[in-house]
Amino acid sequence: MATENSAIKGSDAKFVSKTLQTVFIALLIDILAFTIILPLFPRLLLFYNEKDGNNPESFYFTVLQSVRTFKTFIGASGSRLDFVLLGGAVGSLFSFLQFISSPYIGSLSDTYGRRTILLWSMVGNGLSMFLWLFGDTFEIFLFSRIIGGLTEGNVQMSIALISDITTPETRSRGLALVGIAFSLGFTMGPPLGAYFTKFNLKQIFPSLKSLPINDYSSPALFALVLIVIETVYLYFALPETKDFKSKGANKSARLSAKSTIAEKPNAPKQPPTINLQSKKLVWSLSVIHFLYLLFFSGMEFTLTFLTYDRFDFSHGKQGMLLGYMGFLSAMVQGGYVRRLAGKKIPEKHMAMQGILSCSIGLIICAFSTTVPILFLGATFLAFTSGTVVSSLTALTSLAGEANSKQSSITDSTSEFETLQKDQRGLALGRFRSLGQLGRSIGPILACSVYWILGPKIAYIVSAVLLLFVLVLFSTWTVKLIGKEQHKHKE
Repeated sequence: MATENSAIKGSDAKFVSKTLQTVFIALLIDILAFTIILPLFPRLLLFYNEKDGNNPESFYFTVLQSVRTFKTFIGASGSRLDFVLLGGAVGSLFSFLQFISSPYIGSLSDTYGRRTILLWSMVGNGLSMFLWLFGDTFEIFLFSRIIGGLTEGNVQMSIALISDITTPETRSRGLALVGIAFSLGFTMGPPLGAYFTKFNLKQIFPSLKSLPINDYSSPALFALVLIVIETVYLYFALPETKDFKSKGANKSARLSAKSTIAEKPNAPKQPPTINLQSKKLVWSLSVIHFLYLLFFSGMEFTLTFLTYDRFDFSHGKQGMLLGYMGFLSAMVQGGYVRRLAGKKIPEKHMAMQGILSCSIGLIICAFSTTVPILFLGATFLAFTSGTVVSSLTALTSLAGEANSKQSSITDSTSEFETLQKDQRGLALGRFRSLGQLGRSIGPILACSVYWILGPKIAYIVSAVLLLFVLVLFSTWTVKLIGKEQHKHKE
């Protein structure tokens, strides 16, 4: 550990600082491009509804009928809810596809490098935005979301990149940058998307009327430009980090391994693996991540329902509430997590604080009768948003590298495995995969409970279930973390 720290604090400090800056800027641009579409779902769906809503032969009509069947099943009514549920289904599809692709993206990055896989992911993102730009039909628009869901890897690779160049002591501080980028992106992206809807490309450029673009293609064009800028920036500014630590602290081990390989030219290439103890910890953290996002993402999705039904919030007031939560979450990430996580407050304790805060926030929202009380509940939820995922991610990244630390002190006959030691991408991929599964199911589940049992019961149930998650984490996961830490001390 001392060797690793001294290497990073010495000659590589500038490399680390510059790489963190590059990752943060690129991730912020990426999230801005990703969130531009969020406030546009209702308008886009209305556009497709006006075009194909009465055409029984269209794909959109078939999907809409399925949504209406589900709406009837949960006992809800109102044409407005059709678009809300359809928008939620499209959003859930994106997360579900991330659940499928994340482990593969992570594993590929362990083999071919973070930079290479991230750049290929950007190609997929660009193609997704390009199809959205020319998404004159619902089929093309949905196809663009499918490609985006399968290829989006910026967040996952950013976490792996930061994990590669930070020590266990500085891991949470580095990963807090991901949370800050998220908070700022979700605060600024949706207003930018709403702003660009004022510009109709067909009206500005009449010659484009012959092209298959929809009335909301200007936000898509802006998002595509952001993706192109991000891709060019990453190509020229981002270095490879996968073997960063082995190039310094483990240089002698690598030279010894090369000698071993020379003696055994036919030695098989070992795929990245995670040892049994670390695998149990990664699985435990992934399950907690799934359960947490299952309930938290459901709250996010239904919060706009609650503010509309109980307080008659306009879109502007809803935006103000979400902006407040995003800004406060960024402050928590920058002023609390980056300063204290892993130093004065262990990541496991910070995650527990966040889960408890979420439960408290949901209870307050469930019984809120005035706007100030609602904002009080939102304050607790913002604290949750700024602490839980970053803390769980930091713990997962440490578990992913545990096996490599063990292999680096073995005899030379096994040091070929040290060169193939990096499992962080695989571990983080599995972790993110289950989290995205929770995020894909959460909105549908929460919406069903909301309309069947009412908002108060829905939020109380979520709060109680989060307390169960807290108990599960504090008993099962924390016990495994203790075993992992004890193993490192030996």
